[in-house]
Amino acid sequence: MKSYQIYVNSLVGTGSFMADTGYLFDWNILPEGEYEMTFCYISKYEPLDHAVAVTENTPVRIDIEVPFSTNKYLVNTTGSASSTQTLGFLYAYDGFQSATKVMRQVSAKYTDNPPIHIYGKPQGNGFRVKLFRHGGQFAYGQPYDLVINLKHIC
Repeated sequence: MKSYQIYVNSLVGTGSFMADTGYLFDWNILPEGEYEMTFCYISKYEPLDHAVAVTENTPVRIDIEVPFSTNKYLVNTTGSASSTQTLGFLYAYDGFQSATKVMRQVSAKYTDNPPIHIYGKPQGNGFRVKLFRHGGQFAYGQPYDLVINLKHIC
């Protein structure tokens, strides 16, 4: 089985802020077939006031908008089984702390979220990464690196 890794540096994306960024990528390099997708993510450390660090200490949801078919669904108020582009969750890690600031990084290892099964390769020439707080608002965004791993399974 072949694996393909796509390295994403948020600074080369398009968009007005890091929590909603578009990227250009030619999905045609991948062969047709099904894939198992995993990812890892790491952000730059960001200084936060202690009060903000306490209120912003919930996981961040990461979505990737790319045309592919999966078996992931979203609970909603209508009772339908809507599909979702959610990859998983990112977790806050605190580094150096001063009397007033906390250095916060958001990350996820390959093992933090379950693999996603993709039925057919993505189409088009781009994708979009979105970061959300609990409740659905865009998360604060700081520069990040994202690695998408696609394992060709058939």
